[in-house]
Amino acid sequence: MQGKIKLKRFLNKAKKNNYSFMLLCHHNADPDSLGSAIAFSRYLTSMGLKNRIGVAQSISSYAKRLLQFAEVEKNPKVEEDVIIIFDTSSLEQLDPINLPEGKIVIVIDHHVEKENPIKADIKIVDSSRTSTAEIVWDLFKYLGFRDEMSVRAILAGIITDTANFRYANVKTFKTVSEILKMFEIQMGEIYNLVVPVTDENIDQAKRMAILKACQRMEIKKVKNYIIAISKVSSYESLACKTFLQLGADVAIVGSEKNGVRISSRAKEHLIKKGLHLGKIMEKVGPIIDGSGGGHSGAAGANGKKNLDEAVKFLVKEIETFLKNLG
Repeated sequence: MQGKIKLKRFLNKAKKNNYSFMLLCHHNADPDSLGSAIAFSRYLTSMGLKNRIGVAQSISSYAKRLLQFAEVEKNPKVEEDVIIIFDTSSLEQLDPINLPEGKIVIVIDHHVEKENPIKADIKIVDSSRTSTAEIVWDLFKYLGFRDEMSVRAILAGIITDTANFRYANVKTFKTVSEILKMFEIQMGEIYNLVVPVTDENIDQAKRMAILKACQRMEIKKVKNYIIAISKVSSYESLACKTFLQLGADVAIVGSEKNGVRISSRAKEHLIKKGLHLGKIMEKVGPIIDGSGGGHSGAAGANGKKNLDEAVKFLVKEIETFLKNLG
């Protein structure tokens, strides 16, 4: 609650002083990060405050349809008075965007970064939320802002970050219920909003990435469980999903193109038994000189080096968990 009060007071001050805002999303911005930024941008605009939205490096194919709601810049130069960072727990996730000194920084997120958190003047972080978009909706309720286009972007973030409600909790459904009671929105419209935007070349690239991932796949068996490990140059998360569909219980796929990226997925029956890939990925961050985290059944990490060492660590942690199962 303190964060909300502090933010509201600051926004009133910003209006009096005519501050400008830069809203930033992590690289390969997903609908949760971008949708939250778009929604908040519309709130700032309603207050008469100048603002821009920036993303690091790229936008996820699942988020590209949200671009109809706002203009978004890639790797912008930050010149504004205030920086608001959405769904981003570490500065590495904003590379190559530079945050100049002397700026007012606000973080709105549902991840908790323990190793190297972003230094901020105001932090609104709630790890009990399954998406940053839910936190933004709570802020809007407190600030008294209602806007249909904003809640469409918020719902898009909730749907994708919970994997179509697979990782949703009571708070998630309460948020969605509140929104649908207030706005006449069909959820089918929101699902259409997060359909991946692809073209023939991208589709071919995906198929090639999956085939290469399968070709390079290493299989480890622990008791009756199967861990699938591989390396590709792109589409790590898609390769993980494919491995689960092929029969793996846990999948780990890494990439060393333009830095180190690691994606992991686990089946529901292991999540129910206590496996939490997000917590394991948090430990991976320091190994790759970056950061990691995520949900219990879907997590990732981004860094600069030591992919092989990080994957070995991940496999060892998961093997230990599986061996200790009854």
